[in-house]
Amino acid sequence: RRFSRPSCSRNRRLGTLPAATPAALRKLLLRCLDKDPQRRLRDIGEARIALDEILAGGAAEVPVEAAPRRATLAWAVAGALALGLFAASWVAWRATRRVDRPMMRFSVDLGPDSIRGVSLTAAVSPDGKRLVLLVRGAGNVPQLATRLLDQPSANVLAGTENAEYPFFSPDGQWIGFFADQKLKTISVQGGAAVAVCDLTTQPRGAAWGEDGNIVANLDGQRLFRVPAAGGKPEILGKPEDHGERSWRWPQVLAKGQLVLFTAGTGAMGTGYEDANIDVLTLKTGQVKTVHRGGYFARYLPSGHLIYVRQGTLFAVPFDIQRLETRGVPTPLLNDVSGAAVSGAGQLDFSETGTFVYLNGKAGSNVWNLLWLDSSGKTEPLWITPSAFLTPKLSPDGKLLAGSINFDIAVYDRLRAASTKLTFAPAEGNQFCVWAPDGKHLAYATSSAGQNAIWWIRADGSGQPRKLFTAKDNPHLSPTSFSPDGRWLAFSQQNGSGAPEIWTLPLDLSNPDQPRPGTPELFLRDPIGVTDAAFSPDGRWIAYSVSEGGGSQVFVRPFPAGASGGRWQVSNAGGRFPLWSRSGRELFYLSPEGRLMVAAWQVRGDSFAPDKPRQWAPTPLAAGLGGSSFDIAPDGKRFIVTLSRVPGDDQGSVHVTFLLNFFDELKRKLP
Repeated sequence: RRFSRPSCSRNRRLGTLPAATPAALRKLLLRCLDKDPQRRLRDIGEARIALDEILAGGAAEVPVEAAPRRATLAWAVAGALALGLFAASWVAWRATRRVDRPMMRFSVDLGPDSIRGVSLTAAVSPDGKRLVLLVRGAGNVPQLATRLLDQPSANVLAGTENAEYPFFSPDGQWIGFFADQKLKTISVQGGAAVAVCDLTTQPRGAAWGEDGNIVANLDGQRLFRVPAAGGKPEILGKPEDHGERSWRWPQVLAKGQLVLFTAGTGAMGTGYEDANIDVLTLKTGQVKTVHRGGYFARYLPSGHLIYVRQGTLFAVPFDIQRLETRGVPTPLLNDVSGAAVSGAGQLDFSETGTFVYLNGKAGSNVWNLLWLDSSGKTEPLWITPSAFLTPKLSPDGKLLAGSINFDIAVYDRLRAASTKLTFAPAEGNQFCVWAPDGKHLAYATSSAGQNAIWWIRADGSGQPRKLFTAKDNPHLSPTSFSPDGRWLAFSQQNGSGAPEIWTLPLDLSNPDQPRPGTPELFLRDPIGVTDAAFSPDGRWIAYSVSEGGGSQVFVRPFPAGASGGRWQVSNAGGRFPLWSRSGRELFYLSPEGRLMVAAWQVRGDSFAPDKPRQWAPTPLAAGLGGSSFDIAPDGKRFIVTLSRVPGDDQGSVHVTFLLNFFDELKRKLP
């Protein structure tokens, strides 16, 4: 009885604590403050154990009777304060204590044939026992190889030529990858590669969900879902509907219910350093931005969200139920390779806590611009490489136009100087093509909600003039002028995402003030047609279309109703047809990245191509979103972009392994 009133008093005074105070913590406070030595907590070690149980959610909930607010006893305040100070010091101790599984870091040599991937160099299987990596195959063509971590060598997977961005299935028995304008899969044991679906342009990542579907960026802009066994891709949403430019580098979460991805904001060409990190709920279609500023986000089983920004890997605790971050992001690694221009990160992880990444600061993809002759010999155009994409030589061969970091520029070979014609980030500018007069260019712009084709003087004087506008069409690109300049061929997507070929009539009586007419549909196909190129005499248009399991090059008469008919030029796949300027030859790029050529002649109203042959053995860069080559006026050499200069990548590639990475995250960011 003597002790009952103080006990009731303590219970009543605990009612002054916040209502959300866990009952288990209230019970712990009572034990700390109990005057009975037999019932009071004996030492601070017991308090630490009790706090561990409470934070782990294992402590029993004990109801405590609430009481009216009264003045708190000094000893109760002191006791609670002491316990609070202990809890704070305990958290600090927990972050610095020695752990049973400390993180281990080491570098791994991937072998003498390994090569660095443009977007990803090596991926690790979910169980952490196997790597898939890029190696130099026959003829210097990139291929995939797998390597068990307890074995010294890798096994090359036949049928994976030109592969990029590999990823594992959830069970680790299959590998997905992109190659030859297709999404494909192959068993880790080898065998035939299986085509899942076609691509329309450069893809930007894919992830294999536990529900048997693959979520992928198939067109550089949107996310699609397609059965891993093959089928028609389903569009998961449009970035422009959410005020964003591009959804890419997905990760499938919650057994296929959620998709985490990088969302570009602002105009094309601004890069992804300030991108949004979004989560799409597939059941409702709701999109939620969970972080702003960073790219290539991944959710880890440790309960953390990681992403890359300015070459640094950041982590922050993440509540996957609420889709919310907790606390402030913390920098973890400052040497992770990434490409801010595309939002790609050179990293991967297993479900067991193994983290793999490629060292190197973030940067843009750099391509080497070279002259190439039929023997395969190359000659640098510039002293240093430059990110100069889709090169186009002027009709006289003296000027070179292209896209540099999503701005159109013209390079004067005689002066060895460049003139910038457009200026990002107002708009992303790309896919330029020379007008026949050699003094003007047409190019495409891409910005949120509106895309257009423009006309501009090649010397930089005057103002650009808009020729055509297409709202909510992420892929609009001019590809070729007719020889008289009266028609401009261009590609744009239809409502289902398949590209179509259109022609735009132009009145160029005043070249500085062109008057466009109404666009006319030239060719439509359910799968998609693109890469239209006028012949030197203007009678024919060459183009590429998905046919028979791969893209093939065809020729049709122009105008479309002139004589009917179509003729296949390639016999083993091909894209980006290009006519020689001084002869009857038609060039194109093979699936292996080789320049192919076919002679041709006209018989009456029919086009008659010869059997194609390889023009040069050197593989060109693939997957740039457009043609990576152009022919010189004399037809004896090409200006080409190569992702690697021959002989530059003879050394092996090293990646860094971090074992027990999840334990390290839990220690630093509990």
